[in-house]
Amino acid sequence: MKQFVLLIAMVLVGSTGSLFNPFWGLMLYYSLSVLRPQDLWNWAMPEPWPWSRMAAGAVIVGVFLNMSDIWKRSRVTLVPILLVCYVILLTFSTLTAHDPGWSQHWLFEYAKVLLLAFITCFVVHRYWHLRTLAAIILIGLGYIAWEVNYLYLFDGRLDIFHHGFGDLDNNGAGLMLAMGIPFAYAFAVSASRWWMRAISAALGLVIIHAVLMTYSRGAMVASIIAMLWILWHHRPRIQAAIIALILVGAIALLAGQEIQDRFMLTFDAGRDYSAQSRMTSWSAALEIVKEHPLTGVGIRNSNTYTHNYGADHVGRTIHSQYLQIAADCGLPALMVYLMLVGTALYLMTKSRWKLLAHQESLAGLTRTDEDCRLFQMEKLILSAQASLVLFAFGSVFLSLEVFETPWLVIAMASTMPGIVADELEGVETQVDAAPSAEPPPMDAEGKRQKRSILRFNPAVS
Repeated sequence: MKQFVLLIAMVLVGSTGSLFNPFWGLMLYYSLSVLRPQDLWNWAMPEPWPWSRMAAGAVIVGVFLNMSDIWKRSRVTLVPILLVCYVILLTFSTLTAHDPGWSQHWLFEYAKVLLLAFITCFVVHRYWHLRTLAAIILIGLGYIAWEVNYLYLFDGRLDIFHHGFGDLDNNGAGLMLAMGIPFAYAFAVSASRWWMRAISAALGLVIIHAVLMTYSRGAMVASIIAMLWILWHHRPRIQAAIIALILVGAIALLAGQEIQDRFMLTFDAGRDYSAQSRMTSWSAALEIVKEHPLTGVGIRNSNTYTHNYGADHVGRTIHSQYLQIAADCGLPALMVYLMLVGTALYLMTKSRWKLLAHQESLAGLTRTDEDCRLFQMEKLILSAQASLVLFAFGSVFLSLEVFETPWLVIAMASTMPGIVADELEGVETQVDAAPSAEPPPMDAEGKRQKRSILRFNPAVS
């Protein structure tokens, strides 16, 4: 019952705050959409309430009440434009669907997710907004992973493998959890307090173990790619090597023999029924695309046709987000989706390069605690980039079109260039105001925070 009371309190606080600032509503919505309380605490819910939809309604009301302020601060990037184009193509696909009713159901799910992503592109405009959303992802996925580990360690239950999580099977649940690993890295190396770093690192290990317990090879391989992405961009190199050794040791300790055997089966497609079934469903998807290249057969309508084109059983999901979109909605929709992911990665890369260029331009100069803030921002952007790379690779083997977390990362990416520009402009303004003056003395708390950052960023000196 206490979980139900907590959710009621969250909805009341978030909805009330959204009347004055829509970001409060976004915090509520993404907290609920990541945590999925209707699935996590279904035993404590008196009835299945539409929690995330109530939060979405609060956001929309808050946007209308604060439209003038949002309009003044808005920066239009390519991402919201592509979101609108994607919705238009999805609508065309629904109008021409072979089963319009089923397609309309999925279009409604799409509409909620994409509308909130579109709003996020304009409501988020400060660094603390980005950091809060990243913390929501880490805490939400970390808590789910904690519950998974608790059930396994104390009750001997492997529900995440046998039943997945919510409407996701074990593969989808594994990829969902894996997206939290990069954010655990960001807070573990950049948080200003030691206990935050310790908790973040612990959550990262808990999430890794939960991903291993899903037995999802796609999630495992995608996680490895994201870790390599982070380690390749981490500086200094010696720290990257130490982190790599810690991860290798932790994974070797956490992964049992069954998990190791399951992972190694990835490289033996001849004995892997799962890989063979994916190949047949992918071939079926390509045949559907050849016959319906422009609008597809309708959102999630392709599942009813895959068996006719060689899939192993009726209703077989294509198990590839890209082929699923192409078969359901047509090649134009797939192109727009790829542009969305590519644009988000480009904007994050551009923003991160600006921060690194600023750090290099101040090499040898006296630094202030503002550099610690920019260092934290650079790590957050790197983690968001790695999380999206993880999802982009993992979705080659899975169909998760309306999973909110990647859409949130894409929306966050659209706001990063403007936020980084504002932060750097503020730093340069402070330097220009007193070019020859010594930086103001920091208090004991400021010195302690700076020392903690120095451990991971010796360039700040």
